[in-house]
Amino acid sequence: MRRSISLAAALTAGVLLTGCSSGTQHDAISHDTATAAVDSSSNPAPKASVRLLWTHTDKGMGTTAVWYVARVSNPGASPASVSLDARALDKSGTIIGSDTETLPAVPARGSFDYFGNLGDSVTQLTGTPAKVTVSPSDNAMYAGTSATPLATSELKLSKGTTDDGIVDTPYSYNLTVKVTNSTKKPVNGYVIRQVILYDKAGKIVGGDTGSSDNVPSTLAPGASYREQWADIPAVRPAVRAVYTVWAG
Repeated sequence: MRRSISLAAALTAGVLLTGCSSGTQHDAISHDTATAAVDSSSNPAPKASVRLLWTHTDKGMGTTAVWYVARVSNPGASPASVSLDARALDKSGTIIGSDTETLPAVPARGSFDYFGNLGDSVTQLTGTPAKVTVSPSDNAMYAGTSATPLATSELKLSKGTTDDGIVDTPYSYNLTVKVTNSTKKPVNGYVIRQVILYDKAGKIVGGDTGSSDNVPSTLAPGASYREQWADIPAVRPAVRAVYTVWAG
């Protein structure tokens, strides 16, 4: 399977791709909502809300995977560090796949949509998915580790290839984007990136999350590099992409 193994909107770039038709929203499995405390001090900040926006069950290349998009909204006056526990459940409520993702810092009074997946050729689901739940992680090792997203610009989206035996969805897209280290510290060789694809009606139709093969070993503050991504899967035609990248 072509998809990257998952790791885990402040600064993002959007682009329109003309000539694509719209589709209907696909809700494959049920949704859950949770809330997360973003500050455990004596004067706690308002809680960040976490809710599931979209899911899709992908069956292809000999495996079953669940794609999901979760939105974290931060009503507080300072950036929030939130880690996400995602679980796939079967009809009996038994967990058949799980992951913990450290999201980029969610801006004050802002939100971030995270594209994740459960199940792939390496970490296969152990049953048939019927439901996905998302909630803030209670694991202390993930607390307070969020990084600020890097600046992006000049995003270009084009149609990809679906007949090469790698992509197992009916639609595929390529993108290129300029990434600039807008933080005050060097980025040393490892970034996490994600893209979410939308149709003409603004509904989610696909995306991907994973590490980058293009980032330099060291990216100084203010320096830029050109990122590219091939064969991003989509279940229906896409006209717009939102790309986010942050230090891993």
